[in-house]
Amino acid sequence: MNETRQDGPAAILLCAGKGTRMGASDISKVCYDCAGVPVIRRIVRNMREGGVSRFVIVVGHMAESVMSALDGEPGLIYAYQKEQKGTGHATMCGLRALADIGFSGSVIVSMGDKIVAPRIVKELLGRGEGIAVCGVQPREEHPNGGHVIVEDGRALGIVEFADVKQALKNESTISLCWRTFTAKQVAETPWVNTALYRFDADSLMEALKTCGSDNAQGEIYLTDTIEHFAKRGEVSVYEVKDRKELLTYSTKVELRKMSREFLRPASALAAEHPGQEALFKAFIARYGDRPAIVASAPGRINLMGRHIEHRGGSVNVMAIAARTTMVVAPREDDMVTIANLDPSFPEASFRISDYFSSPQNPQTSQTSLWLDFLDSAAVRGELERSRGHWVNYVKSAVLRFQMATEMPLCGMDVMAFGEIPIAAGMSSSSAVVVAAAEAVVALNELNLTTREFVDLCGEGEWFVGSRGGAGDHAAMKCSRVGCVTHLKFKPFEIGEAVPFPEGGAVVVVNSGEMAKKSEGARETFNARVRDYERAFNEVKRHFPELPVVYFRDLAFLPEKDLVKALAVLTGSERGVATFGVKECRRAEACLQLLRSGDLAGLGAMMKESHDGDRLGRGEYECSTVRIDALCDWLNAMPGVYGSQLVGAGLGGSVIALTDAAAADSVVAAITADGYSAFICRPSSGSKVEY
Repeated sequence: MNETRQDGPAAILLCAGKGTRMGASDISKVCYDCAGVPVIRRIVRNMREGGVSRFVIVVGHMAESVMSALDGEPGLIYAYQKEQKGTGHATMCGLRALADIGFSGSVIVSMGDKIVAPRIVKELLGRGEGIAVCGVQPREEHPNGGHVIVEDGRALGIVEFADVKQALKNESTISLCWRTFTAKQVAETPWVNTALYRFDADSLMEALKTCGSDNAQGEIYLTDTIEHFAKRGEVSVYEVKDRKELLTYSTKVELRKMSREFLRPASALAAEHPGQEALFKAFIARYGDRPAIVASAPGRINLMGRHIEHRGGSVNVMAIAARTTMVVAPREDDMVTIANLDPSFPEASFRISDYFSSPQNPQTSQTSLWLDFLDSAAVRGELERSRGHWVNYVKSAVLRFQMATEMPLCGMDVMAFGEIPIAAGMSSSSAVVVAAAEAVVALNELNLTTREFVDLCGEGEWFVGSRGGAGDHAAMKCSRVGCVTHLKFKPFEIGEAVPFPEGGAVVVVNSGEMAKKSEGARETFNARVRDYERAFNEVKRHFPELPVVYFRDLAFLPEKDLVKALAVLTGSERGVATFGVKECRRAEACLQLLRSGDLAGLGAMMKESHDGDRLGRGEYECSTVRIDALCDWLNAMPGVYGSQLVGAGLGGSVIALTDAAAADSVVAAITADGYSAFICRPSSGSKVEY
C-alpha cells in the first residue's frame, strides 16, 4: 500500500524477539508494564516527543500482544518478521514497510526494550555529519554488549559479544575496515553498542544487502552495517553519557530496577490527591519524601450471588466509593513495614525471607503447596499469636505472591488509611489484601493477568484462617464506574458490565453488628464451606454419572436429576446445598433483570435470597436477628423493592434496592433511628497511581 510521504523522520522499532530471559510465554518482552505503562508505549511517546513522526513496529513472536499494547497510538505501521534471522533482517522488514509508503530520509533504528530520552532522540536526528550515527556507552554500563572500535570519534565497526568470546577462546584476530585487531584489543575497547542508531533509510537498505550471516549466531547483524559505512567514512558515534537517558532490561529484576526511574516523590503525588493530605504527610514524616506509588482498593457490595463463588457460582458486584488507600515506597531489602493513619491499627514489620529461605519455583508453587505452608506449625503458631492484627492481611498478599514467583520480591514501606466500615460486610479486610497486592505487583513489575491476580488474592487471604473464595477480591479488581459487573468463577472470567438502572438506587445500611473473621464468625463460615464439600461429594458418590464438575453445575441439571441429587442429603448439608443451588440460579437470572431495568423483579429476588439466610428459618443461616428485622423494616418502606444481607453474614450490612426518588427518604428514616446509611453509586475498582 502506498501513501503520501510522511514529512519528518521515522523510527524502526525491533519487537519481534522472544525475550526468553523474561520467562513469560504469553506476553512479549516489550509489552511488560514499566511504572504502569507498557515499555513499548513509553518508547514511542518519547521518540515522538524527540521529533519522530512515523513508526514501523517490527513484530513476530506474540505480535498481537505488541499491537494491543500500542492500541490507540497514531502514526504506526506494522511489519511482520516471519522468521527470526537477526536484527539486520528485522530492520530490512521495517525498511520495506517504509518504502511501501514512499518514505526516504532519516530513520532511527532501536530495540523495543530501550526507553530513550527525548533529548537523545533530538540530538541523534540533529547530527549533520555522516549518513550513519552509532550510539555508544562506556563498557562498564553493559559489559555483555557489542564491542565498538572507535578511532578519532568514528566507529570502525561493532563486534558482537558472542563473537568476541569465540575469538578469545580461539585466540584468533578480528578484521574491521581493512584493519586487524587481536581478540584482546576488541575485548578491552572502552565502548559498547547501545543498539540505537540513526541512518539514511535508502543507504541503510543498500548496506544491509551486503551483509552476510557468517557469525556465531548464523544471523544477519544490523551491527555489520556500521563497518560498511565506516569503510566509506560515513559513520560517527554518539556517546550516551547519562545511563538514565537510555534504559534497558533483559530480566524481570532489571525491569523492576528500571521502573524505579519513573516513580515520583510522595510530595508530588500528594498534589494530585486532594483530601488525603494527612495520609501523605504521615508517610513523609514516617519514611521521608521518597519515590512512591498510591495503591487503593474499594469496598464492595454484591447484588446477587452470595456464598457461592468458591463453589464456582457467579456474582453481580459493584464497588463503593469508600476505599483503603496505601502510599507505598519500595525498599532495597525485603523488609515490609506498615503503618496506619489511624492509631488504633498498630505498626508492624516482617521480612519476606523469614518465610521463604529461597526464591520459589512458580511451576511447583501450586495451591496445595500454599495450603501446606499455611498448615505448618510455624505459621499456625504465629497466626494464633497475632490473631486480629491487620498485618496478617498484608502478609496474605505479600507471601502468596512471593510463592507464585521465582523472583525475590522487594520490601515496602507502607502508610495506609481505610474508609470502609470495619466488619460491616463490605470487605474492609479484603480491601487491605487487594491494595497490598496491587502495590506488590506494581513495585515488582509482575505483570500478572487479572485472573492470576484475583486467584492469588483469594488464596492469599486463607492466611488469616478463612477458606473463602475470591469473589470479594474479584469485585474490587474488576468493578467499573456506573456498572454492575458479572463475574464467573472456576475458571475466573469477567463477564458483562451492565449499567445500573437509572431509575433505581442502592442504599447501604450498617446494622452495627460486627462480623469479625478473626473471631467466631470464621469457624461458622468454614463450617458452611465444609457442608458444601460434603454435600457435593455425597452427590457424586451416589450419582457418578451426573455431568457435574463443580457444585454450581448442580443448579443447571434437569429438574429430575437435581431432585434426586438433593434427596440423598440430610441436615445442614442439605440446607446449604439447597441454598447454593437456588443462589447460583439467581445470580445468572440477575443479569437479565438488570438489562431490562426490572427493579421490582430484582427486589423480589433479593427478598428470596435473604430468606435463605434468615436465622432459624433459612437454609444457609448466616444472618442475625437484628439484620432480619432490619430487612423486614426496609421492605415495608415506600419505594423499597427489596433488601438482603450483604457480605458473608453474621453481622455487617444490609442493602436495599429502592426507587431513585425514594432513596434519600429511606436514608433519612434509617439514620433517624441511629443507623449509619448511605446511597451507593457504583465506583471504580482497585488501582495503582504513579
